[in-house]
Amino acid sequence: MSVKFSSRILAAVIVLAFVLSGQVLAAGYVVFDSHNTTLKLDVPAHAVSIEDTGTMTVAKDWNLFLLNAAAAVESFTINGQAFEYMAVPFNDVAGLPDKMTRDMPEIDSAGHPQLVFLNWRDNPGPVEFALKYRAELYQDVSNIRFSNEKVGGEVTATIAEQGAYLSPQSYFVPVGDETPCTYRLTADIPGEWESISDGNLLAEETVDGRKVQTWENPYKSDGVTFFASAFTTASVEVDSVWVHCYFFPEDAHLMNNYLRATTDYVRMYSELIGPYPFDRFTIVANFFPTGYGMPGWTLLGQQVLRLPFIISTSLGHEVLHNWWGNSVFVDYESGNWCEGLTVYGADYRYKLLQSPDMARDYRKDILKQYDSYVTEENDFPLTEFKSRTSPKTRTVGYNKAMMIFHMIEREIGTEAFFQAWKNIYSRAKGQKVAWQDWIDAFQEASRVKLSHIIPDWVERPGAPTLSLEVQDFSCDGVTRNCTVKFKLMQTGQPNYRLQVPVRVSGPGGVVDTVLALKGGDASYEITRRMLMQTIEVDPDYHLFRRLYPEEVEPVVSAILGNPNKAFVSFVDTDTAGAFGAFGLNMTEDTVDILPAAMVDSLPDSDYAVVLNPAELPDYFRGRVILRDDSVRVKNIPYPRGGHTYILTGQDWNTVGKYMVILTDDYESLPRIGQLIPHYGKYSFLVFEGARNVGKGQWEVGQSPLKKKLVLEAVKKTESP
Repeated sequence: MSVKFSSRILAAVIVLAFVLSGQVLAAGYVVFDSHNTTLKLDVPAHAVSIEDTGTMTVAKDWNLFLLNAAAAVESFTINGQAFEYMAVPFNDVAGLPDKMTRDMPEIDSAGHPQLVFLNWRDNPGPVEFALKYRAELYQDVSNIRFSNEKVGGEVTATIAEQGAYLSPQSYFVPVGDETPCTYRLTADIPGEWESISDGNLLAEETVDGRKVQTWENPYKSDGVTFFASAFTTASVEVDSVWVHCYFFPEDAHLMNNYLRATTDYVRMYSELIGPYPFDRFTIVANFFPTGYGMPGWTLLGQQVLRLPFIISTSLGHEVLHNWWGNSVFVDYESGNWCEGLTVYGADYRYKLLQSPDMARDYRKDILKQYDSYVTEENDFPLTEFKSRTSPKTRTVGYNKAMMIFHMIEREIGTEAFFQAWKNIYSRAKGQKVAWQDWIDAFQEASRVKLSHIIPDWVERPGAPTLSLEVQDFSCDGVTRNCTVKFKLMQTGQPNYRLQVPVRVSGPGGVVDTVLALKGGDASYEITRRMLMQTIEVDPDYHLFRRLYPEEVEPVVSAILGNPNKAFVSFVDTDTAGAFGAFGLNMTEDTVDILPAAMVDSLPDSDYAVVLNPAELPDYFRGRVILRDDSVRVKNIPYPRGGHTYILTGQDWNTVGKYMVILTDDYESLPRIGQLIPHYGKYSFLVFEGARNVGKGQWEVGQSPLKKKLVLEAVKKTESP
């Protein structure tokens, strides 16, 4: 007979057992080898009945696995025999012996699972298990907002009239140690619904008016996700891969564009890397905001699907994850390389395919985000990156990693770079891959030594700052050769090994070269038969480095990145609610609205967000012109009424950077606050209602890495 002890007596039972045995042994996680999960949804009751069977490996004495906190276990058997177990809530382990819980891996606190202990007295090894349980799972998602950093918030599982969502973080399938295992899931759902889970659809039938669908991931994985709802569907085949859309009826008109774009992505990456690893890819609409990618499918919130840029950016990113992350896995012990590589192959690559200028702007934007969100105090090495939890972790884990891959490609060449992609994919499907595996693959494909990459860029935080000193410039009047002698310097100890782009330019054209900088400084000279007027270091932002203030115009992300923001209103208190909602949505936290008089006495550590100031700060002189019926921004006129202007600037009173909001449309402010994080790279934004109708960046100053070359005299030499 199976026994579930109450949590109040569990600790005493376990302690007594250990005392009697004369020892305290740590409970080890079971190793699940396979899960064959059958679930039946009871939508009116917000409940699910689950039977999970398979094999697991147990150790002698105490073993442990995690299960959804709401799960009421009906039976638990091992090798066909009922087995006793003890369960304790996640937040009620204080009474357990320290040695028993000391070595347990970190548990996802959002899921708050129960800990299930079993005491195995037989020989250790694989056993067959069967676990039946029922759980009521409901979370109110009505207030979940789309977040640039925490998509979906803390929703781990919910069963509602709109649909059912079960994530790995809900522990709806029992979880042991982190060893990947096989998953097969059969869902019994309402007849008018469709389900989706990881991998491929194996079978489908209708039984007593209900739909039964079976899914299986062909690769071992560390979890499984399930979703179901009433959908309108459409599909198309591309090279033996089926692409599906599961959308809500009101968004059916969007499906053709999504199908067309997804087939293009599948075909492009199949040619670039290797055959698509699943039978199908499905774009699934969610009834609350999400932006997740799982093996063979992506789950996008309904409002996310409607955003005009998703098809050309995020959609391809999620398709590419089926190669990197969902079939070739990450060895998290050495850090997560997957997000940076996927950004490189998707978000950045799309810009590169459009034009060199768009790719350059993308790289510069990455460096600006690093300037906005990452400081010496909060920086961290990529070996510590596991997943995105904040702007800081996104900037390092996604963007810095992307720039590392970009620098590798420049060092070894595009052909060798993508040959390494093909090699990794063909050899490592279903396996974990580490940063070092990637370096080995790049070295094998190119015959270029890259031993500096991991110690310089992965194992240490930070980025170098470069500086340029012109030592001499001369021209020969006979040969017409000009020579510039200069020194490159870098900060950072130990020094980075850098391939530094240098450009000299003049009336006769532009010459680009790449110079190796291995130490703290080195001197060079460039001679060309041309009149040189300027010399620039890394003008196209090919290196991951710290920017100078002169290289960075005021941008929205700089305001977002400062945790100390003061919200100041120059209008009456009737607008405080709308302005407060704007601040809440922009920062994902409540904000205090300060009166106008406070703007002159803010701490210099604060960045200000100011609503309708009486006069514009001097920074906007020549950039913004206010008239009674219009606002001209960078010489483009917009109507005054019904429009909202987001203007960023710098150096006003005691404030270093600030955001000015000009508007008479207070009703739109809350929605604009939600949208602003998507426009972090821009200096100014113009909204008509909540629709963006204008955006751009202010000009930047003269970079310290660009020097004018002044010719003092022309040297004349005798001809040979």
